[in-house]
Amino acid sequence: MATLAVDGVEIYYEDHGRGEPLLLVHGAAASGQWFGDLVPQLAREYRVIVPDLRGLGRSQRVAPLTRPQVWVEDLWRLLDELELDRVHVAGVSLGSRIAGRLVLDNASRVRTLTVDAPIVGLSSAGNASLNTVFSAVDSGSAQAQEWQTLHGDDWRDAIDFYAKTRSTTEFQDYFTLRPHLADVGVPTLVCRGDLDDSIHPVDDAFIWHKQAPNTQLFIAPGLTQSSVMLERTEQFVAEFAAFQARCSLAAVS
Repeated sequence: MATLAVDGVEIYYEDHGRGEPLLLVHGAAASGQWFGDLVPQLAREYRVIVPDLRGLGRSQRVAPLTRPQVWVEDLWRLLDELELDRVHVAGVSLGSRIAGRLVLDNASRVRTLTVDAPIVGLSSAGNASLNTVFSAVDSGSAQAQEWQTLHGDDWRDAIDFYAKTRSTTEFQDYFTLRPHLADVGVPTLVCRGDLDDSIHPVDDAFIWHKQAPNTQLFIAPGLTQSSVMLERTEQFVAEFAAFQARCSLAAVS
């Protein structure tokens, strides 16, 4: 557990295990704690870097972002600080959008990309659903309890920060990846559960798989919610290992 000061803002991160470095990017209004048991499982084979995005989790609270690319810049600064030139990157939900942006920004530093419950561009239905989630929060609800676990006692400040940040046109434009998928050329594993929802449509996984070159698609069966990382952790670890083995074989063939 450590922090890195970026332009006066403390960014929290954890560094687990040894091996090739793997950067895990959490989803919307979440933190690195969301990954739970996935981190120690991956740390058996990889050096797993798990940051909390600026303004969220255990990172410093800040005003709503006026430049959405700040999150991407923070992650590059963290990797620079750790002297990691090339990494595997895996992101879930919002994290898939950030991970895609990392590749578009500097593909030479990304060994492989994994996107779980990917979002290529938020639909009007998905946007309306998220607006409801972040605007009306019952302090006694299961969602509020989860957010308190992920962010601490000031979780309302973190959620308000995210709600205001995501509401801007600049944010949604920057993180709409669909027009840029053809340029995401690093080896990519696209993961998704088989139950559809408006925020993470199953179609988005197929769109990423079809439009980005060099992708492999895994749809977890058996009434699995959007995130394979969360709903089928052991299955995700096995599929991730198989994906990496296929990438290594392709690199030497």
